[in-house]
Amino acid sequence: MEVENTDLKDFKLRPMKCECNFLSKSDGSAILSQGQTVALVSVNGPLDIKMTSQSIEKATLEVLFTSKVGKPSVADRYKEHVIRQTCESAILGSLYPRTGITVTIQELEDYGGFTVCSINCACLALLNAGVAMRHTFAGVACAVDEQGNIQLDPDAAQLETARATMNFVFDSREKRLITSLTNGSFSEDAYKEALERCRSASQLVFDFYKDIVSKYSYVIG
Repeated sequence: MEVENTDLKDFKLRPMKCECNFLSKSDGSAILSQGQTVALVSVNGPLDIKMTSQSIEKATLEVLFTSKVGKPSVADRYKEHVIRQTCESAILGSLYPRTGITVTIQELEDYGGFTVCSINCACLALLNAGVAMRHTFAGVACAVDEQGNIQLDPDAAQLETARATMNFVFDSREKRLITSLTNGSFSEDAYKEALERCRSASQLVFDFYKDIVSKYSYVIG
């Protein structure tokens, strides 16, 4: 089943489409497109893991990222780190001590905003897998052009001319900022404006999640 949320266009975000249960051999999976950017995420676990990797307090979370072409780079390893920290902030790992959860991310197409696309796809895959979470999370990207204008969810062409890019991830309960990635030159005022605009736009991402979950729950029921 494919679900589209056209209301995102009101915030000048690219259309989002998602299909869950995309992979048959995982506990949960999702393929998500934001514009032409596409990520595929699978979740396996909680599963038994080697004793040397176990934590007596919580589940051990592993995030694996695979780029479309070439071998993993330093940037890819950094993406794994950021996504793992974001997921760990949401997962109720204490419910799954001595087990492991693996989140595997596959880059299919990157036309801008792949980091937040993969983060959003990871959230949907975790929901699809039934992993208990204290909150969901949503990422929104933006760019600052040469004139200082803020562009939400920039595409590849806009990123090429941007002097700065920002990626923000918020929790669903209080819209609290849980992850922030920035690159380039920008003023403090630009950062604050971008943060609040992305915070507002994140609500539509959360609404999109609700549409996905309710439709798949209806199918299952």
